[in-house]
Amino acid sequence: MSRPRSGPAILGIVGLASLAGVELGAFGDAGHRVIGLVAELHLANSRALREARRILRPNETLADASVWPDTIRDPAYEDGDTPLFRLGHPAHETYHYTNIPFQAERYAPDLPGAHAADIVQTAGECIRVLRGQSQAFRPRDALRMLAHLVGDIHQPLHTGNSFVATTGALRFVVPEGPTGWRSTLGGNALRYGPNDSFNLHAYWDSHAVNLAMQKQGVTAFAARLVKERGAPQAWRNAGDAETWPEEWATEVLPLARTAHADIRLLEHLAPDGAQRGHRWRIAQPADYDALARRRISEQLARGGYRLAATLRAIWPD
Repeated sequence: MSRPRSGPAILGIVGLASLAGVELGAFGDAGHRVIGLVAELHLANSRALREARRILRPNETLADASVWPDTIRDPAYEDGDTPLFRLGHPAHETYHYTNIPFQAERYAPDLPGAHAADIVQTAGECIRVLRGQSQAFRPRDALRMLAHLVGDIHQPLHTGNSFVATTGALRFVVPEGPTGWRSTLGGNALRYGPNDSFNLHAYWDSHAVNLAMQKQGVTAFAARLVKERGAPQAWRNAGDAETWPEEWATEVLPLARTAHADIRLLEHLAPDGAQRGHRWRIAQPADYDALARRRISEQLARGGYRLAATLRAIWPD
């Protein structure tokens, strides 16, 4: 699934009603479960895994935990935890992303599209909760949010947003000043396929994951990623774990640029009665599936390793 993206700074928080027709969600269910399983494989026999299981419910895995923050975005979903969480965190849907321009060199909290409740800031807060340094979330909620957000931050369109010029030729631009551009909502507004029914955000959330998995189950695919990808030195972060989400957001920006590099903007689709908000019809290059399959496999493996590393930093052996 995909989801609405907006943030204060230049963009402001946009109410859900104004985004009718834009789907909700994040890295799809399979992608998040793969990341949770990869993390557990890296955490085998560790104190961090024991502490995580102590916080989670019996038989609840990191894979299970990782999908909860998306599940509760369905207004019809209820469980024993959701009403209280929604009441205390009415803006929880903004935790899943930041909207900084993909052209940015690095994440910074004062960039257009960044905000105090974006994915980078919220992931850091979850780490502080699990360290006993904050009460912003209950520990189980913080662990479930962290398991989810570490995955989301490795999906390029959860960090690098695109903006389209409102005058002249259709083109991606950096949002400078209060007008002259429109947000693509993390690629949700970049449409393709029959009746423009598909969008670029959902492509990277789910379709690219399906391409990478090649019909393999999540458990087998996670094991294959750990075996084939291992834990390269380049994936490791130094310093305080609270700073790592910002490093990951910066690191994924080149991939967000690559994801947009050869996309052709074909037509502006003005708002209508069935689909509020501006949209654009796009065309992908012929080799786009191959690019996405290759890069998402690495991002899933990297995200799982980093979730494990973060939990080890919180609860060292």
